[in-house]
Amino acid sequence: MKRLYCLLLSVALVGLGTPATPCFADDEKKSIVLDEVVVSATRTETEVDKAPASVSVVNEEDLERVTINRLDEALRYEAGVYDGKLRGLNSSSHTLLMLNGMPMNSGWYGGHRWENLAVENVDRIEIVRGPGSALYGGNAMGGTINVITKMPDQFEAGLRTRIGSDDNLSYGGHVGDRVGNFHLRLGFERDEEICGYPPYYVQRSLKSGDGDLSGGFYMPTYTDSPAWIVGDQGDRNDDQWNVDVAAAYDLTDTGSVRFDGQVGNYAYDYGRPHSYVYDASGNPVFNGNVDAGDGQYASVSESDFLKGRGDMTNHAYMATYTEQFGSLSFTGKFGYQYEYYEYTTPTAAGGQGYDDAQGNVKEFDTDTYFTDLQFSFPIGARNTITTGIYGRHNIFDQGQYDIAYYRDVDSKTSGKTELTQGKDRYFAFYLQDELSIIPDRLNLYAGARFDYWEAYDGLSGNVDDPDALDDVDNSAVSPKLSLVWQPLKDTTVKGSAGKAFRAPTLYDLYRTYESSSGMVYSNPDLDPETIWNYEIGVIQYFAQRRLKVGATAFYSDIDNLIYSYYDDEYNSYKDNAGQARIQGIELSASLTPWDIFSLWANYTYNDSEITKQDHDPEMEGKKITDMPDQVINIGADIQYHWFKFSLSGQYTGRIYQSKYNTDIPDVYKANSETWLWQAKQTSTIPVNASYLDNIQLSLSVENLFDEEYFDYSIGRERSYFAELKLNW
Repeated sequence: MKRLYCLLLSVALVGLGTPATPCFADDEKKSIVLDEVVVSATRTETEVDKAPASVSVVNEEDLERVTINRLDEALRYEAGVYDGKLRGLNSSSHTLLMLNGMPMNSGWYGGHRWENLAVENVDRIEIVRGPGSALYGGNAMGGTINVITKMPDQFEAGLRTRIGSDDNLSYGGHVGDRVGNFHLRLGFERDEEICGYPPYYVQRSLKSGDGDLSGGFYMPTYTDSPAWIVGDQGDRNDDQWNVDVAAAYDLTDTGSVRFDGQVGNYAYDYGRPHSYVYDASGNPVFNGNVDAGDGQYASVSESDFLKGRGDMTNHAYMATYTEQFGSLSFTGKFGYQYEYYEYTTPTAAGGQGYDDAQGNVKEFDTDTYFTDLQFSFPIGARNTITTGIYGRHNIFDQGQYDIAYYRDVDSKTSGKTELTQGKDRYFAFYLQDELSIIPDRLNLYAGARFDYWEAYDGLSGNVDDPDALDDVDNSAVSPKLSLVWQPLKDTTVKGSAGKAFRAPTLYDLYRTYESSSGMVYSNPDLDPETIWNYEIGVIQYFAQRRLKVGATAFYSDIDNLIYSYYDDEYNSYKDNAGQARIQGIELSASLTPWDIFSLWANYTYNDSEITKQDHDPEMEGKKITDMPDQVINIGADIQYHWFKFSLSGQYTGRIYQSKYNTDIPDVYKANSETWLWQAKQTSTIPVNASYLDNIQLSLSVENLFDEEYFDYSIGRERSYFAELKLNW
């Protein structure tokens, strides 16, 4: 009823604010949809609808629709995207993340993190679904996401601050200008969750017998085993900040040099844990046996409540040179990325707890060097060639140290106890031909890329006697063929077939270490994971382009999936043991019946199946974990003069955590099928003074109906945010 009430209220608001003119009046014949341009789909400027892939763009207006603490939250309502991952593939290492065309996937584990990227400097985010290795190489199995940042053409400045639930505090500012041929922008932002909320329960199995403590509550494990919740591991506190700079100089009318730099830091910590069990005097306790009734009890130890802390820093710098030499376009990119990550793990002995537990700290350092030299030129009137060379070099160094107190990384009591080191380098050549078979009607894109890589100087294990691991090399060829047909002015049909890959990472190849349950072994003999994808889609406009409908169907075959498997002593090994297939559909629609009001919706269905698992045949026929089978996004926007209101909802379908798909929903460490809604109202008040352009006030609510849910961890309760922006 609450959901229905809110939706009816939204419709009522729309009705109050709509003019009396018909939906599609005769004086509105012109198209209201601009032909947005993207560069990520072809490496050259292409209209979104005519790009040879399923493409969407998150622009500044979309970014203002939601409250964003972390940049990937801007993608939450995009079709085919879930938790920053694309097309049903459950690892971030299967999606290529770029910053102005510079790969941001980690040089040691292949995935990407969003916390270290700035939010306020984003001009747009381009999402290209489906294999992108023909142009971009490794990791682009599910697709590519390219974050494109701002470069000012005139003076601009802004300050902002936001407060929210759980003592969230966010603030930042930027300034930019153009003086002659020189452009410069500087920005800073910080987001702190000072108090946070407890996302992780302490869950203990039940045993036969009696206990002398009371409290807690029953909740089965995600595998449906009897268990008792005895507390939580404390309120999680997040702190992230970012400094960004962008500078450019126009050398000629067609050429420029540009520098982009970002330094971002993200740290997390957990406050004092909370016990839900009590002694006879009613005092909360962390040790003993809690009576669960029916002749069962759960044991409680203070060490069960401990959670480590972490800190990660990312430096990303890139220089770009572009020029037009007659009909030849050249773009040269040279980049460097430095990643540092440390996290602590408690190793509490008997009687130790939050205030005195020992632990260890793992430190990861990665240096990445990158270059991409791209050339585009026409051949005749109907062919455009895009070609280039690419290089990347990663250097990885990891160490572990014992610490006297698990919350203090500076309390080291030993030298380095274990290490992992390794290097790799990539070389690639790519070529794409865009052929206009029928000008403005039928275009063919044919491309391929050859990647060669080698990993070397692998070293891993106990620091006193590490294992020297084999040097390895391998290669991949990634072809792609696409056809874009526009039979009618408002109809576009697309089809493509392509192959992509993910090379084994330095972590896969060289990271061997001892875990709490057994040895974890790397494997230098791993082959790259590969995917063949086939898809067809259509985009159709109606009613003077006020209604846009899109549909894409795809089928993917995945081979050489890298899995970990275990022996009888619970030692872990890696192997190319798996095959899978994913087939799905992505539907989208947007309607703007009046200039002040718009509706949008999309639907994603992913049907996945593990078709082969050499070391664990019981997994065959099961679905890929950590990805929903269905996602529905729906929303409405009202904008009238300086007032804007947005209502957005998302339904997340069944997600399995267990590799055998036996987990039950709606419990801790599992997932809930749920609708989550959010609303945001923004008022932009013009000032038009010499010292100020406008003042922007925003109020937003997330988890509008205060749903109780699990997304592995405990879902966040209803949250409120208020934001103030001053713009010059």
